[in-house]
Amino acid sequence: MKVGIIDIGSNTFNLLIAEVDKAGGYKQIYQSKVGVKLGEGSFQKNYITEQAMERAMVALDAQISVIKNQYCDRILAFATSAVRNATNGQEFIDKVYARFNVRIRIIEGGLEASMIFHGVQMSGAIQDQKVLIMDIGGGSTEFIICNDEEIIWKQSYELGVTRLVEKIEPDDPILPGQIEETRTFLKGAMSEVFEVVKRENVKVLIGSSGSFDTFSDVLSYRRETFEHDSLLSTLEFDIEELTGFLHELIGNTISQRRAMAGMAPIRANIIGMSAIFVLLVQEHCNFKNIRLSRYSLKEGVLFDVLKGNL
Repeated sequence: MKVGIIDIGSNTFNLLIAEVDKAGGYKQIYQSKVGVKLGEGSFQKNYITEQAMERAMVALDAQISVIKNQYCDRILAFATSAVRNATNGQEFIDKVYARFNVRIRIIEGGLEASMIFHGVQMSGAIQDQKVLIMDIGGGSTEFIICNDEEIIWKQSYELGVTRLVEKIEPDDPILPGQIEETRTFLKGAMSEVFEVVKRENVKVLIGSSGSFDTFSDVLSYRRETFEHDSLLSTLEFDIEELTGFLHELIGNTISQRRAMAGMAPIRANIIGMSAIFVLLVQEHCNFKNIRLSRYSLKEGVLFDVLKGNL
């Protein structure tokens, strides 16, 4: 059986096509991502704009066409923060169903965190340690403390980077006062994360989804290891190299970021906010290891398919 999985994120729509066998194994056939910015301009009003809906329809038309060309037996589409918080989220879902005959399922933050855990678990990034998974999205950010067997603690926060950019409205480049405003806001919202990390004595951070992918891609291009690194489901960051790069991103203009090899154009205006976020977490938690998982929500959906839950 072939299954097409679409992760309808607040910034990016991710597609995974996999062939699943009766024994519970799978083979990835195809994957892609399209920058849509579904939540852009809507987070303060909790409303998906007409322009964003049109971009979404164009992206879905392309991705569903690929799924049909691959003769998939099932299409599973899931939406996260931008849709679940929008007053017209159901209207968007109805429009997609009317045009493509695909029903989108909205998942709540807690379920999103659980699916992210299973996706990261499949990547092999957790290994045999207790870790904190940080999945930075456009509308929300999920934190999961776990080992390779189970979730110990999880929480979804409405702290996505597009949401933060709309709240702070940073200059280009961001001003010191705006950096401090962002840090103060995040510290106030995330005190529980820091407390639980300390209580559970977690020393490993795993970053998943677009921001961490972008950090890795740019650094890999600089080291001329991109062709190798891009094929890995998980890799280890050099903390000193990563920290220096995050400071660089914060100080850069959007055009400077956009010019970086490996920088996804859709992330150039928000990646500085991600850098502030990750530096703050590292400052408070002092992780000894930081890893990337290229697997996240869509692989978590695949996990549920393999287990017969979907």
